Amino acid sequence: MNRQEEFVSRLNNSKSFTDIFSLVEDAVMLKYKVRRAVMLGLTDLGAQGSYLVGAFHPVGSELIVLNKTPLRRIKEQSPEYYNAYVFHLLLHEYLHSLGVLDENAVRHLTVEISRSLLGDDHPATQMGNKGISHFFPFITYPTPEMDVSDMKIEIVKNFRQQTTRYYC
Repeated sequence: MNRQEEFVSRLNNSKSFTDIFSLVEDAVMLKYKVRRAVMLGLTDLGAQGSYLVGAFHPVGSELIVLNKTPLRRIKEQSPEYYNAYVFHLLLHEYLHSLGVLDENAVRHLTVEISRSLLGDDHPATQMGNKGISHFFPFITYPTPEMDVSDMKIEIVKNFRQQTTRYYC
């Protein structure tokens, strides 16, 4: 089994956020030799008008927050894409947490990493190429400024990483 087949198999067989994030960590470590400890949170941002925020990383924190609304919708409506969607979001936000703040740069890196480890045709790669809304018309990237200070964020228990050091 080559590396690409291994990564696709691991993603397809992932059963938790931890499993998927472990793959994200491995992907970034293989490509860029960097790793950072993060915490994972979930919150219900709902949908605002014609957009829906899938995830965000509060700059300066060690937190990645996933929106429960699209997770729930995708799991119900398109379960075959669920792991690819979570991988795409976690990779995107993990790159932000590593200090890449430019949105276009992160989108490019997300596609580059996904393509090299999952292949051109994998849904996670295509989500980066074509956009989330291609797969899920109710989800898009444009987001308003968010105030996270009074947001109720549930920290995912037992979210463990391969490393506990901030940077390797």
